[in-house]
Amino acid sequence: MNARLFYPAVLSILVVIDAWLLAHPNVIGKMGVLMYNYDMIRTFPLALATVGLTVLVAAVLAEVLLGKLSPKNSRLTLGILLLVSAGLFVQTWFKFSVGSYALTGAGFKVGARLLPFLLVIIFGKTFIQSLQNKP
Repeated sequence: MNARLFYPAVLSILVVIDAWLLAHPNVIGKMGVLMYNYDMIRTFPLALATVGLTVLVAAVLAEVLLGKLSPKNSRLTLGILLLVSAGLFVQTWFKFSVGSYALTGAGFKVGARLLPFLLVIIFGKTFIQSLQNKP
């Protein structure tokens, strides 16, 4: 496989897996989705649209920041976005480790943790690219 196609292909596969996991919680998770009106993940197509749009917006934002800002500003902005997405990943990890969220099913928990991890991958890859670009 072409190296240029590998990253988007893996990212696309992970988006589909994440959407499927989020759309299939256990019974307690389904009650939580209904109770808290998480309509964006109620079905697989809705979850796929939600996860896909989130990842697409993050990827486009990262590429725009890399291409349009000066190298110093792009590094700073991408570094901040990387830290924020890493913070979201840690927060999600702990949120789904205790309380009622911990009872939503192993697959659903992995799906919930995968979305911020995808953001870490996107902003991390682009941040590394910004470090490799010569000013």
